[in-house]
Amino acid sequence: MDQKSAPLVEALAAIERKPLIGFGAPGHNQGAVIPSGLRSLLGRRTFRADVLTPKGLDDRTEGTLALQRAHEIAAEAWNADFCRFVTGGSTQSLHTVMAAVAGPGDTILVAANAHKAERTYALAAGLDIGIVPVQVDQGWDIEHGVTPDALRESLARHPAAKAFVLVSPTYYGVTSDVAALATLCHEHGIPLIVDAAWGGAFAFCEALPDDPLTKGADAAVYSAHKTMGALAQGSIIVAKGDLLDRQRLWMAYELFETTSPSVPILASLDATRRDHALRGEQMWNDVLALADHARGTIAAIAPLRVLGREDMPAGADLDRTKVLIDVSALGVSGYAIDDWLFAEHRISVGLSDARHLLAVISLGTTRSDIRALQRGLADLVARLTADPAMLPTLATTPGVGTLSVEMAMAGPDAIAGPVEMVRYEEAGGRIAAEMIAPAPPGVPRLVPGQRISKAHVAWLVAQREAGAFIMDPVDPTDATIRVVA
Repeated sequence: MDQKSAPLVEALAAIERKPLIGFGAPGHNQGAVIPSGLRSLLGRRTFRADVLTPKGLDDRTEGTLALQRAHEIAAEAWNADFCRFVTGGSTQSLHTVMAAVAGPGDTILVAANAHKAERTYALAAGLDIGIVPVQVDQGWDIEHGVTPDALRESLARHPAAKAFVLVSPTYYGVTSDVAALATLCHEHGIPLIVDAAWGGAFAFCEALPDDPLTKGADAAVYSAHKTMGALAQGSIIVAKGDLLDRQRLWMAYELFETTSPSVPILASLDATRRDHALRGEQMWNDVLALADHARGTIAAIAPLRVLGREDMPAGADLDRTKVLIDVSALGVSGYAIDDWLFAEHRISVGLSDARHLLAVISLGTTRSDIRALQRGLADLVARLTADPAMLPTLATTPGVGTLSVEMAMAGPDAIAGPVEMVRYEEAGGRIAAEMIAPAPPGVPRLVPGQRISKAHVAWLVAQREAGAFIMDPVDPTDATIRVVA
């Protein structure tokens, strides 16, 4: 297929040349009316591009097959047998793939560091989740990937599991040994699904880690908006081989995708695929050079540490564009530093937690951005040296490896039954009736039906006091938690 072609971009350009006279949705009618204040912010062309796929981007029956051709070209670009563009983010993509492999009462194995998307779908669909432990780096207090031994033991505990969902790369850029994990899954006759939200570009540059499909994964999900240049919420599902029922995957996609997908998002996915297929190697070699420069300049700012390949466990690789910075030697939390950098230098990092900052170097990052980050961090260290009380001192926080995943009852039962609110400090031994997922990275630390241990209480209280943002709690003050009565 012609990777120079971008059917959705070409169809959208045709609309610009010959606008429609519309009597349907969207009601703004290609920008004939624009909500107040948005014309100067977004411009009329944004609204002119906001059309529907049938009777807009294409004809009533989608007869030119613009979207279908875009999917086929993208499948070839990722060396896949199946591809679909998704406009609801990788959360929707993961829900789609999980729906294609399991139904109510079925068991799916999920890595312990999976995003809340996997756990929310399991709750909604009545799936049983078997948690596969991940490696925890005690020195860095971060979670890595899944080892073959951990998966082997989980498969033995859950012989009826329908699939395994792996996160690779992690939020910190660390991959698992996908080939070994795929072999184990296939020996048990189940597909390996890889949440590769941060790894969509891997297929297009040899200096990046291997794309999961090249290592035997049956399906992968990519967030093309995270680093590849697509608009926010642009995600891609790819599948390869016959172990995963592609017809069922197609049906699941149609079940979850809106009948009015955002054409600007779809076109941005199409254009992103074209750019990567044609120039991905050079594009990402340039990004990697910039990332290596950032790593060197930041590591030179004592006492900061930068995660490197020398810190990787066996079988793992590192995406060097994810620059994880350990700030614990400064004695203040990463949350406080994140807020200070934003207030003092207008710098926003990709992630902060009690002891880390994560800087994501992507296609849009410039050398000027790297200089600003280096200056900001150097300024921070200098000011803290002169005035250690400038930011609140960080108390000792328990490690993420202390958290258990014991389930005490079914999640749907915990949500639907009698509940009460108790203070975090008094929640030990109780059963959670809500999800607690500090974001980013949005990994649930408690899910409905899970036993709340004393370690959970200590970790959550310490993170709250350090400045964590708990995504969507019932109590937005983070003082109380919803538990089974």
